[in-house]
Amino acid sequence: MPVGSLVRDSATGREGTLRDVLLYQSVEEPPGPAASPARRLVFLRPVGGGLEWTTEPDQVVPAGLDHSGEVPEPGRIPRPVNRRMG
Repeated sequence: MPVGSLVRDSATGREGTLRDVLLYQSVEEPPGPAASPARRLVFLRPVGGGLEWTTEPDQVVPAGLDHSGEVPEPGRIPRPVNRRMG
């Protein structure tokens, strides 16, 4: 999903604007070979502004879609199935 997309954080149920996806390592992590690896975090901002929050990349889904099934590929709009009445 591109930066600026409206998304939902499945972990919290909140919706926001995708701001960035970055590798993050806490400043409290000791440097050197014993340090745990950086992890990917998604930065989200509430619609209309406010304090950003972070979540895991696998928790981010496009907002406004039924999330009970597969999430469509970015840029692909889900369309209803056309059925002919016979």
